[in-house]
Amino acid sequence: MYMQNLILTRRNVVSLLIAFALLLPSYSWAVKADANKPVIIDADSVIFNKSQGKAIYQGNVSIKQGTLKIHATRIEINAPNNKIVNIIATGFPLTVEQRMDSGKMAKGSAKQMQYLVDKKRLILTGNALLTQGNDKFNSNYIEFSTLTGALKAGNKKNNKSRVHAIFYPTNK
Repeated sequence: MYMQNLILTRRNVVSLLIAFALLLPSYSWAVKADANKPVIIDADSVIFNKSQGKAIYQGNVSIKQGTLKIHATRIEINAPNNKIVNIIATGFPLTVEQRMDSGKMAKGSAKQMQYLVDKKRLILTGNALLTQGNDKFNSNYIEFSTLTGALKAGNKKNNKSRVHAIFYPTNK
């Protein structure tokens, strides 16, 4: 029975990983060619539980797809009934980077990143930092809608956390 839980078809694995790649806001991070590249995952261990719809990668997890690179200590993908509900990545530092269509590098880091698939919402917590070129956005809590582009930042619980942003003018 344990072995049955570890067996997951290649199609299901690829579906889970593609959904994880959605962790990044598509309009500002995506390189269109990356979507057609293979997804490569390295980790110290993985546990698939098909009956629960859960995959957990642990220990020095590295995911690559084209220019997209994600490094974490642990990545959990929850997909009951083969429908991905959320993806949680943890570790310190947890890093994400991707070259944008403009050629600039976009990078992010936090103690935890969570992507809520149905809500199309990315939540970064714990010393969260987003950079695009020289521009930087830092807060303990950053919530971003990949659907609308709306962004909220600061300490969600007590509003005592400050937000720090640096934006450089563009000379066009």
